[in-house]
Amino acid sequence: MSKVLCSIATRGRYFSTLPMVLQAVINQTWLPNKVVIFDDNDEPQDMRQEFIYQHLFQQMQIKGIEWEWLFADKKGQHHIHQKANLMGYEWVWRVDDDCVPEPTVLQSLYSHATQFPNVGAVGGSIITGEPINAHKSTGLIKNIDSEPNIQWDFIKGIKEVEHLHCSFLYRAGIHDYNLGLSRVAHREETLFTFGLYKKGYKLLTVPYATSWHMKNPQGGIRAETKKEMFDHDEQIFRNHISYSGSTIVVLNGGLGDHIVFNRILPEIHNPIVFGCYPEIIKSHSIAEAQNLFGSLDQWNIYAKMDQWKWTNSLENAYRKLYL
Repeated sequence: MSKVLCSIATRGRYFSTLPMVLQAVINQTWLPNKVVIFDDNDEPQDMRQEFIYQHLFQQMQIKGIEWEWLFADKKGQHHIHQKANLMGYEWVWRVDDDCVPEPTVLQSLYSHATQFPNVGAVGGSIITGEPINAHKSTGLIKNIDSEPNIQWDFIKGIKEVEHLHCSFLYRAGIHDYNLGLSRVAHREETLFTFGLYKKGYKLLTVPYATSWHMKNPQGGIRAETKKEMFDHDEQIFRNHISYSGSTIVVLNGGLGDHIVFNRILPEIHNPIVFGCYPEIIKSHSIAEAQNLFGSLDQWNIYAKMDQWKWTNSLENAYRKLYL
């Protein structure tokens, strides 16, 4: 059985919903191997000195759940999720600090994730107040503005979708979070899960995995009120979606990198290339890519090779990244 990391990003919810979430994680019928709480508060405090947290940490210890409290960089939850993504676990269960999972959530998500081949992520119902009738929702990215999210209703059966919302279990180390978003990280999970889908992985919504989203008005992204942050992130999201039928290629490297990549270019489905040497590969500029997508980290081939501990050729590294 694969090891599962439970990752919780928190901000402004020390004494409201976060303890409820931790208790719900502790009470799962199938326990994660480790819980990491990433503290993104503007003025972080040491919760080990607080009575309620002492008991929660003791419960984790008794149940054999390793736990860690890490102080984050105050850059937003997308930076936190990317750190969890690269912590060496095969699966990461990301849980919002105001989203309380019922006891069977992790067991259901994990069993469905491992029951079917090539699954990239699995999500359950995310209920806020009265459930929204979303049984007819398709889960297609093209319909994101015209239908409610399928996870906002009680899910009755297994369905393949193109994006997931809020809290879900995902296969780690496959796709990167977009670090070019603002601190509010608007649309971060949509971009991330759609990226998994674009890489050929299945996304599933499944039953028996209901979480209750409190939508705490204090803390989290709702602590930010600057409309320009949301507008900035929304534009990056729209730019990505505008290329949904293509493979985005970013070659922010030297002449030799372009020559090597040119060997595999015919294998790539409908490539849209942003590069530095249009005389080698017809391309848009790197500056345009930066403006469109916010961050180019997910296309940094040398960072990827380091992450993968790559010992093969650069050509095959490009194949791994783009095919």
